[in-house]
Amino acid sequence: MEPIKTYEMPRTPEKQAFQLYEVQGKTIANPHYPHETDRPHRHKYYEVCVFVTGAGKHEIDFNTHQIQPNSIHFLSPGQVHLISREEDYHGYLMVFSKEFYSLDTFHEDLLFQLAFFNNPHRVPILNLDAGNFGELLDLIGLMGRELQQKGAYHNGILRSYLQVFLLKCQQHYVDFFAEKQKMGDPHYALAQQFQTLVEQQFKRQHLVQYYADHLALSPALLNKYVKKITGTTAGDLIIERLILQAKRYLIYTDLTNKEIAYQLNYADPSYFSRIFKKKTGLSPSEFRQAENEKYQK
Repeated sequence: MEPIKTYEMPRTPEKQAFQLYEVQGKTIANPHYPHETDRPHRHKYYEVCVFVTGAGKHEIDFNTHQIQPNSIHFLSPGQVHLISREEDYHGYLMVFSKEFYSLDTFHEDLLFQLAFFNNPHRVPILNLDAGNFGELLDLIGLMGRELQQKGAYHNGILRSYLQVFLLKCQQHYVDFFAEKQKMGDPHYALAQQFQTLVEQQFKRQHLVQYYADHLALSPALLNKYVKKITGTTAGDLIIERLILQAKRYLIYTDLTNKEIAYQLNYADPSYFSRIFKKKTGLSPSEFRQAENEKYQK
């Protein structure tokens, strides 16, 4: 298998850091879009997939989701995914860089505060009723018109529309997953800080002690508070993130098991292999073989 491809922002003549594509049927009919692929891939930018009608499936980090009408899927930089659309599909792809979203505030963490981005422990999918979905489609229509007009405050207006769109999605997402009580919990922000820190440091730092020190807590308290909010201990969340990255390396690179262990800062490759098998039921080599056979069918 070829190593996984990583795509930069699509290049347009204007080098626009926010772009919107309408999709009809199986393919994206736009010469500026960087790829059409039947292989899993990833991006260096954020992507929002808006499914209006039709069917298909969407694989995100080794989990397959059926595409439903009136749904939105959110992809963060580095996530591995593949969309398979049917002929009756109609939808939109919205892509933007982290710099575009946070330009006015110089605060990249704004994107980490959205529940559906940068968090591999949550399902990044929102299914809506026709009314709420229609409201979001109206915002997409406004974005599309602004992209055509290109007035004096073009980027600022687009950024504002995008922020309203994502905040509306956050509101629906919180309602859908019934997290209002947890968001009112004094430890919710702490769990969010922890998960953001894990996303940034997991390759180098495996111990709960490191994250506890950073957050001025004991490891026992950090485990307790994180489990209260997520249902999983801090230690298990760190391991889950390491296993996800190991899976990505196994399928989408030609690194050996030993090299993957070193990439993830395991000095003992056999220890890494034991952890991987304990969590997945397969050795790293068995997992690689099974996934390769899956995509060769």
